[in-house]
Formats: sequence, C-alpha cells, structure tokens
Amino acid sequence: MIVDSHVHIGNSEWGNFSPEYLLEIIQDVDCAICSNLNGIDSAGCFKDEYECNLEMLEISKKYPKLKPLTVCQPNITENNKVVRTLLETYPDFIGLKIHPEYMRLPADSEKYDKYLELAREFNKPCLYHSGHIKSRFSSPALIYKKAQEFPEVPVILGHLSTGPNDCHKQAIEILLDSIENNRANLYVDISWIDFMFERINESMEDTLMLIEALKTTSCGDNTYRILWGSDAPVGAFNHTQESYSHNLAIFKQRILEKFKDENLLNNLLYNNAQRLYGF
Repeated sequence: MIVDSHVHIGNSEWGNFSPEYLLEIIQDVDCAICSNLNGIDSAGCFKDEYECNLEMLEISKKYPKLKPLTVCQPNITENNKVVRTLLETYPDFIGLKIHPEYMRLPADSEKYDKYLELAREFNKPCLYHSGHIKSRFSSPALIYKKAQEFPEVPVILGHLSTGPNDCHKQAIEILLDSIENNRANLYVDISWIDFMFERINESMEDTLMLIEALKTTSCGDNTYRILWGSDAPVGAFNHTQESYSHNLAIFKQRILEKFKDENLLNNLLYNNAQRLYGF
C-alpha cells in the first residue's frame, strides 16, 4: 500500500496536467490526495471555489484513486460559505488545501479564520503550501502562527518549506516547538525536501534529518506526523513515471538503510496519511 499525500491536476506554470497524465505518472501508488490547480494558480483558466472543487470532485468519482481536497480562496471570498456547502453536500472531500503564496495572502491573515473554523467543525486536515522560510506569504513561521490559534486542526506543512537545507532546519525547529510545547497540531509532507527542480539529492539527507528529529523528541516518537508525498506532476522530477518510480525507490532504500524499520517505512508511505485523513 502506498499513499501519495500531495498531488495535483489542472493547469499551472508547470504545465497542463490532466487526470490521465497524473495517473500515468503515479502508477506505483494505491491512492493519492489531490487538489485542483485550476483554483490555485491557473493563468487563463482560473476557476472559482465552487467550480474548481466540483471539477475535482467529478474527477475523483471517475478516478477513485484520487482523493479530493477542497481548494480554498479566502483572498477572494473572505468567507467559508462555498466550502461549507461543499463539505456538507459532498463528504468525499477529505480535507482543505490552502496556498498562501499564490494567493499573495500572508498565512497569518485573519481571512483564513473562517476556513479554519470550518476545518475544526468538520474535523478536516488542512494541507498548506509552505514556502521559503523568508516568504512573507507562506513561510512555515506564518503558518505556525495561525495554526496556534486553531490547535485542534491538523495543519500540514507541505514541502517543509520550499528552500535549501537551512530552510528545512528552521522548519523542523518549528515542528519541534509545536510538539514540545503542545502549541499546534502540525504535520508535514516530504515533497520537494530533497529535490531542486531537475535534481534529486539521492542521499535524502534532509528527509532523514526530519525523521530523526521527530523520532527523538522529549515527547517520544512523533514520526506519525510525517507523510510521504511528491507534489506530482509539479517539478521536472515528477514529469514521468520512470522518474517518479526512481524517486520512490530511493526513498524506500534510504529509510531502510538508515532506520532498518519496515514499520516506520510503512507508516510514512501510507499508515500516517490514512490515520490523519480517515480513509
């Protein structure tokens, strides 16, 4: 069993990703948690909250391998009425997707409050794009600040910050602070951590650093907070089934080499995501 906790369909600066194209790439996985880029950063064919999420819902019905997230647009709506209707009407949506960077809306803005209230009410995780540690819109620090106002809501730092090693180290410190001081309910996916555009760091050193840090907290093993994910098809390293399979194989190899723990690997690959999202 393998769950990819971070994939997309739709149009973006990276390309036009049909569901069929995505499914061709992710042949190795059993299911994938998916959001619609047409409601995030799609130049020329941008769709509003209702339209883009209904499109995602219909695609997930046609292709049950894809588990739909509800894309949120608080920069436009400033309320949660559309997403409330979607969650009430369609229980297929397993969580919320929030991308502060493309919205150009700082992640600590009060405009997110009604959406996080909705996540709390419906018991849904929120997957955030977490950008560079210095981003004024999507830095892990800004996301953490808002997550502390809603400690019951699972907030996932997608990418553990899009940046180099120093960014990942600082994002890990934020995760550890949330755990050690019980300030927020933070999770993380590993998409992009050891990738820079067309290159994979096959040592997976930053991913291993993350796992080691959460494995040895003063509160015990917190690796249940780590989800395997790819961000496919975004990034040149996710554009083909061959590269995707290679990256997945490297991940498995490095985890077993470092920790010699099949249970840990299985938790990262699927158990943690299934427990968090409840499917």
